[in-house]
Amino acid sequence: MYNLKSIENIIKIFAIVVLYNKNVEDSVALNCLKSVEGVDVIICDNSTSDYKNCYFAKKFGFFYISMGTNKGLAKAYNKALDFLSGKSGYVCILDDDTEISNEYFEKLKKSMQESPKDIYLPFLYDGTGLLSPCKIKGIFVSRFKNMESVNKKNITGINSAMAINLKIFNEGYRYNEKYFLDYIDHDFLRVMKKKNKSIGFLKINLFQNFSGNDFSCKESSLKRFKIYKKDFKRFCSHNFFSRICSFFVIIKRLIKLTIKFKTLDFLIKS
Repeated sequence: MYNLKSIENIIKIFAIVVLYNKNVEDSVALNCLKSVEGVDVIICDNSTSDYKNCYFAKKFGFFYISMGTNKGLAKAYNKALDFLSGKSGYVCILDDDTEISNEYFEKLKKSMQESPKDIYLPFLYDGTGLLSPCKIKGIFVSRFKNMESVNKKNITGINSAMAINLKIFNEGYRYNEKYFLDYIDHDFLRVMKKKNKSIGFLKINLFQNFSGNDFSCKESSLKRFKIYKKDFKRFCSHNFFSRICSFFVIIKRLIKLTIKFKTLDFLIKS
């Protein structure tokens, strides 16, 4: 059996961070990764303006890929995975606002040794509570009450801080580029469970300022609703019952936003 030092030399760890209209130095995740050793960081930049991120990436020893404009998360992930094509090890998918530490990577290395899995999910929290892992029933995703209530029945999770064995991508899997932002992670895990890939938990608590919870501005909420509606329909397109359910879920959200902002723009412009 390998000790942690030897397994660190054998199993390579990579991290993918997608930026959108933000400077490297303003990213919580990338600021954390500056002090982490032994992890190759790949930045995929979806920014629509020049934030000098190529310069800052080189300054901190990160690999940099420009998408040219905002092409969505799925295409950015796939671009980074093409960059890692043929490499072995684990890749960690990180939202740019997720707090990460050396402890996370030490826990990951330990889990690789003691309980090897294809996919690892940490315990990720936001301002509301436990965000991931979460549970899914059909198309409906909901939260577990706390860490103690988490079980692998109907498990799902979000991408941020998910660690994935690169063999999955070397076998040919790529994220569905018909998704732009939402449900990419749930679609991934749905496919992986069908393939009987093993999923484990990393016993570490992480925090994220989850932008999906911010509905304070009408313009940004309208933009997010348009994206959500398209991506959620895609996620629910696998059977007739799911498509019918998605209609009512979207209508419910539309009504809530219409009441909140007292405007018909969510009906007219989305």
